[in-house]
Amino acid sequence: MKIFLAVDPGASGGFAISYGSDLDDVEVGPWVDETEWLIGLSELADHPDAESIVAIVEHVPPYVGKAIPSSAAFKLGKNFGYICGTIRALQIPLHLSKPQEWQKGLEGVRAASGSKKKRVLRDHASRLFPTVKGITLKTADALLILNHFLK
Repeated sequence: MKIFLAVDPGASGGFAISYGSDLDDVEVGPWVDETEWLIGLSELADHPDAESIVAIVEHVPPYVGKAIPSSAAFKLGKNFGYICGTIRALQIPLHLSKPQEWQKGLEGVRAASGSKKKRVLRDHASRLFPTVKGITLKTADALLILNHFLK
């Protein structure tokens, strides 16, 4: 089986895993910390039924805007580097997806910002994946990144 891993690298981000490309068997989880991430990624890489694994990570912008404090931008960049580094260290193929790409076609996203935008994205994820448990503001982006990559 081919496993797909999608990641929103934000400090309040998460991940989505699809066991196969049909999106029938999907699980999501929030970002917790570096140790838990590395343990989970290693377990995924050693999955006994995995023929291959592909990772898709949201490509973070170098400038996040005046409304975002530099401390938040630093955390985002740190998480992004750590996540991409661990994926590459395990020799998992890595694809980057810009927010403009994976959010394209999702109604109401461009007009919203901040927490309202996060709720719009969560609503889209819940609508597209009604059977997936654990869709939250933290996990919705990763699920939508995964959906975009596999569609």
